[in-house]
Amino acid sequence: MPEFDRRPVRKPNNRRRAYRRKESFVVSVLRGLFPWKGDSAADVVRKIILVCSLGLIVWATATMVDFYVLRDIRSTEEMQPLIDLLENYTGDDFYDMPIPRSGNQGSDNEHETVTVIGQYLQFYELNDDFVGWLEIYPIVQYPVYQSVVYNEAGVRVGCNDFYLNHNHERNPTTNGTIFADWEGAFTPTERPHNTIIYGHNLRTKNLFQPLLNYRPNVTSGVDSFEFLKRNPTIQFDTLYEHGHYKIFAVFQSNVDEPLGEVFDYWNHVYFRSKSHFDNFMAEILDRSMYYTNVDLEYGDEILMLSTCDFSMFTNGDYTSIRLVIAARRVRDNEFAGFTEAEIDAFIDNRGSNADGQLNRRMFEAYYNMRGRQWAGRNWNPNYIKDF
Repeated sequence: MPEFDRRPVRKPNNRRRAYRRKESFVVSVLRGLFPWKGDSAADVVRKIILVCSLGLIVWATATMVDFYVLRDIRSTEEMQPLIDLLENYTGDDFYDMPIPRSGNQGSDNEHETVTVIGQYLQFYELNDDFVGWLEIYPIVQYPVYQSVVYNEAGVRVGCNDFYLNHNHERNPTTNGTIFADWEGAFTPTERPHNTIIYGHNLRTKNLFQPLLNYRPNVTSGVDSFEFLKRNPTIQFDTLYEHGHYKIFAVFQSNVDEPLGEVFDYWNHVYFRSKSHFDNFMAEILDRSMYYTNVDLEYGDEILMLSTCDFSMFTNGDYTSIRLVIAARRVRDNEFAGFTEAEIDAFIDNRGSNADGQLNRRMFEAYYNMRGRQWAGRNWNPNYIKDF
């Protein structure tokens, strides 16, 4: 009998084996990030949270790049053409031009002809809010604007908010531009008793950032006292005349009552009397980091440059401190600068006295942070005439 192979015979599988196309890298990433067909409810929730988190990270990164890098680049791009405009000026030194007569700013018929500085006329023609040119060469060189309107009675009204977030062309910008306090009037014959000029400090040496070198800054490596000695004067020209100033004080001021005493330097644009002037000058000298021995007299014109100072973290708040540079206008027939001997005689007032108390007047939160108080007035009373 023949032998048979008893091994089971496997029948051929005629069914076509399922074939799954390999996903591309992009599809794989998208499937991992976004809700996809076939995902469980838990996977959908997880992916939504992930996408939202990534979106916040991208938004925050873009915002930081814009604020810390692009903002400063935009400021440079906006201001450089103005500096070039001034440096390349080849016209006449002075021009006669009509301007609205004082008290008739709402009328087109009441004008007077005045003489203006030729190189600044071009800025006025671009924007008639222009009031002057500020310079601490070469670290600060900017036009100065002022937002002022007049009511029906011809009285000046306005606010200091506009140029905080508008540029020299009146276009919105987070950088803002340099501007003068609205209360002070600039005319062909006079300036405010105290001209206050404000500006942001940007992180790449734009606008008023260089002013921070006038106060101690351990991160910059700049000796602020030596910086003052190298840059002790300021030029502020109006549309009508040149003006030179000698720095007599540098101080930090609190503007927020919860931190302690508020020194409202911005409310002193005009001096009502000699006692008003003298007491205000004394308040400034009490707070000053340095004394440059500049004498002050009722009738002198004062200039203040004001910017935010974020160097002082006090009670969890570092946005309420202002750095102010105060200067007195050079008088007729007075030397516009300082001699080497006068600079060598500058006094550094930043430290403490023999008892460990602070030389300069500050505010309660600062005293608490340092564990010390103000030692009291220590400057020469002869700085203020007949004080």
